[in-house]
Amino acid sequence: MKKLIIVSLVCGLLNAVAVDKPQSEKPQKETQQIEKPAKPHFPRHWGKPPEVQTRDMVKLPGKFGKGSSTLAKWISDNIKRDVKNKPDEQTKDDKKPQPNKPTLPVKPKPRPEPSDELKEKMDTHKENHQVLQTKLREKIQELGTKPTKEEVRKVVEKFQTDNKDLIDSQKEIGKSIQKWHKDNRPERPKKPEPSAEVKEKMKEVHSKKKEMDEIRKTFQQTLKASKDLTKEQREEMIKEFKETNAEKHQAIKEAQKELQKEIRETTQDGDRRK
Repeated sequence: MKKLIIVSLVCGLLNAVAVDKPQSEKPQKETQQIEKPAKPHFPRHWGKPPEVQTRDMVKLPGKFGKGSSTLAKWISDNIKRDVKNKPDEQTKDDKKPQPNKPTLPVKPKPRPEPSDELKEKMDTHKENHQVLQTKLREKIQELGTKPTKEEVRKVVEKFQTDNKDLIDSQKEIGKSIQKWHKDNRPERPKKPEPSAEVKEKMKEVHSKKKEMDEIRKTFQQTLKASKDLTKEQREEMIKEFKETNAEKHQAIKEAQKELQKEIRETTQDGDRRK
């Protein structure tokens, strides 16, 4: 009886192990996480997508992924609107005046080389000038450390009389040199005449500035004549003058800035502003 009980228990244990082993060795299936598609980012100027949409799923235009047919129509309408408005924007940009690029100034033609004869005259004129200057300085130094104006004047007059021929020769040589420089002066473009509008603004700025200069000059004379005033009183006068004329001074500054801006924005032709 005991042997029968032991045998039955052993059989039961073996059956339990045989049943549990396949279950423990059975591989567990890994749960795959499904990634949600990223939310498309539409251009900001399109606004917000429609809040009420259908539940169908279609391919959206413009590579925005998939979504409802309502969203697809909204995207398509916005793309068509952008294509339609693009030429208008380009036309507006084309109408804007483009600033002209300033051209580099043209370098004037070099002055021609003087002849050998003229070079000799130039050297002679330079040497004689140095000689006359040195001799006159020595004559003045002979008067002492503090000569009077009258003494210096007499020495100069006597020196001019004694060296009259050399001085006259220097004048003639100088005239010939100046004439050559004048005849061979490089041609430069004439200064352009400002427009009537710019002339009027220049005249207005000059008038305001002149008026302010007169006011400032009068105040300085008044301040100079008021010697009996204390330091505090003088400072108070200056402060009051500045506060009274602050608006005029600012108006002149603004007018000058406006005029300079208009001149800078003018176009250039060749090597001169117009």
